[in-house]
Order: sequence, then structure tokens, then C-alpha cells
Amino acid sequence: MSVENPKPLEPSVVRFDLCSQAFKQDPFPTLAKLRAQGPLIRIRLPLFGEVWMATTYNAVNDLLRDHHRFIQNPVTAGNRFMAGFMRWLPRSLQPIMTSMITRDEPDHRRLRGLVERAFLRQSVEALRPRLEALADEAIDRLAEQGARSPGGVDLLTQFARPFPLAVICELLGLPPEDRPKFTRWASRISTAGSFAALLLAMPGISRLMRYLREEIQRQTEHPRDGLLSALIQAEEAGDRLTEDELLAMVFLLLLAGHETTLHQIAGSVLILLDHPEQLRELTADWSLADSAVQELLRYLSFAQVTEPRYAREDLEFQGRTIRRGQMLIACLASANSDPSRFENPDQLDLHREPNRHVAFGAGIHACLGAKLARAETEIALERLFTRFPNLQLAVPRSQVRYTKRIGARGLVQLPVRW
Repeated sequence: MSVENPKPLEPSVVRFDLCSQAFKQDPFPTLAKLRAQGPLIRIRLPLFGEVWMATTYNAVNDLLRDHHRFIQNPVTAGNRFMAGFMRWLPRSLQPIMTSMITRDEPDHRRLRGLVERAFLRQSVEALRPRLEALADEAIDRLAEQGARSPGGVDLLTQFARPFPLAVICELLGLPPEDRPKFTRWASRISTAGSFAALLLAMPGISRLMRYLREEIQRQTEHPRDGLLSALIQAEEAGDRLTEDELLAMVFLLLLAGHETTLHQIAGSVLILLDHPEQLRELTADWSLADSAVQELLRYLSFAQVTEPRYAREDLEFQGRTIRRGQMLIACLASANSDPSRFENPDQLDLHREPNRHVAFGAGIHACLGAKLARAETEIALERLFTRFPNLQLAVPRSQVRYTKRIGARGLVQLPVRW
């Protein structure tokens, strides 16, 4: 990825490799340089070409909260490239591109209202005992694996992935025996670090979509306890989700609902191991967990950028002229390290208050499952470090690698021992 100097008479191009290990290991210096270029800059993305990026906290917040001028649907905005890309997708996969996160008002409000009716009918606090039980089950399996592999186990594949995947499968009301299949499919999709890798993951996505269609049909005829049946039955003002809308929603909840959490758990463990004094303070007083998780969300910023927005019309934003259909992305990681909003942003402070980070986005498209993700991360960290107080890396710190995937600060593996 390269970042162009936005001044029209300046021909030079300033290049930042936002996929490099150096950036993923310590993004703060590069993010500061991005903000120094301006609150809204031009960047060049692989495949998509030149787009606008909001870099400061205020610019990111303004972009995400202005759903009148900046919209999700590229077809409505007249972006021919993205419209063509959506038509290129196989017919079986096209519902993915019609999920709630790609819809604009009033359609987005209709979908979100139906989902919230089903999703929020049981509070996260009421779910906490079950979340703790699922975490304990995952840690028991991790302990068994560790006993067989005294040299170390991969915390990401052995705990950070199966725990939130078990949570979302149970919430949806999907059979427990199907979780191994989901683990294989979800792993291939979420670890795709390039366009070529994503193409290789397409067969798995197709199988997942086919399974979900069959499960929707089964639960339409024979409802089970869970979110999927609640979504099938959800109705507001005589309106229900179509089968394609259901499919897109379940796919979104299943993948986005566990991927962000798994990387937040794994990334948080690594950050705490990198800061042993703050880890000791947390394990000595777990009442600090809520504040700690909020700070870990800000500090890690797993989702470094948002889904793209598109200018509905020619307009002025942050002193720049934006043409209709042009793509804009918000750099959440840069906003979360903006010193105008956060004091000493490159330092971890588990007591940080206030901490109005944008790790889950902002505006009408802010993450629906933010409370659940925070609760899962709290529980995972408490259960993990209580069960294994001597948890440590099983490899030198320099060997811990991040995925090359653009816009995501996720680990490839996290080998640990205790």
C-alpha cells in the first residue's frame, strides 16, 4: 500500500507498507506519520486503486456518523468498479454482499431492527454463566493438548478460535456436532491474507453457504432454541427477513461474530505478556477487567480500517473535494492512537479513563455484538490466566508473526506453554 501526499502540486509519493511485520508489530510510528499527512489523505490499495482514508479521530468519527453523504452501497453511489466486482461473485455467494453492513437507510434500519429484536432479547449478563462454562470447556481441551505437547501449543487455534466459535454457534442454535466443520471453513476464510488466498477459500465459503441454507430450512420447519430460529420468526410491522437476508445475516454473525473476538483474545494475551507489570496488576484484581479490555481493544485495534463508504454525491469533506462514487475508508487504528484524543496513545494504560475508542466503529453501523465481544474477552482472559498463572510464550518474541492481511492486526499463531 502507498500513501500519496494529498497536495495537488506535490508529485512525490510517500510509501508506507501497511502489511509489513514491522508495521503490525508496532503500528504507532507509522500511524503518526499517516496523521501528519492530514486528516483525509489519498492512498493506493491493492485491487481497488486510489481511495480516501480518514486518519484522525475527528475525521474518522465524522465519516462514520454521516450516513447521509457517505453510504455503504457502491451501486447507489455509482461506483462502477465495485458494482462490477459484486456482479462477478458466483450467484451462490452474492447474498454475502447484501448483508446489513452493506445496506443504507431505511433498509439498514429495517434489518438492524429485526436482528436487534432477536439478538438482544437475552442480555449479555444473563449469558455470562454459559459463556464462562464454554470458556472452561475450551480451556480443559487446551490443558489436554498442552499435556500432550509440553513444548508448547498454539493458543490461537486451541483456545482463542474454538471458544468464541462455540459461543456464536450456541447462540445461533446450531448443532454442537457441526462445530468442527465451521472451524475448518472459518479458519480458511479468516486466514486468507491475499486475494489469491481468498479465491482458494471460495469452495469452503460455498459449502458454508449451502449448509446454512439447509439449516435455515430445517429450523423453519423444526425451530430450535437460538438466534437463528428467532431471526426466522422475527417480524416488525408485518416485515420479515427474506431467505437471502437471513443467509447474509447468519453468515455475518457466524464469521464476524467470532473472528474479531478470537483475534482480540489472542492479541490481548500477547499484549499482556509484553507488559508483565500490568498483567500482574490485572490478575491481582479482576475488577479491573472491564477497563482493561476497553484499553486492549483500543491498543490492539484488530480491525485497523472499516468497510468502505462511498460519496453519495460530489461534496467537500475535511477540506477536500470528494467526487460521487469515490471510496473512503476510516482508519480506526489511527483514530485510536490520535494524541488529540488519547494521552500517550502508544502506551498501554489499563486504567485509561475516559476511553472512547472506535474499535467497534461508530454511527449506525457500529458493531451490534460489541458487548458480547467484550464479555467474551474478559472471561477468556480471566479464565486463562487464573488456570495458567505462569502462561508464557513458547517461542522467542521475535518469532511471533502477524498476518499479512491488509487492514487487520491479527496473529498467525501464538505458541504458549505453562
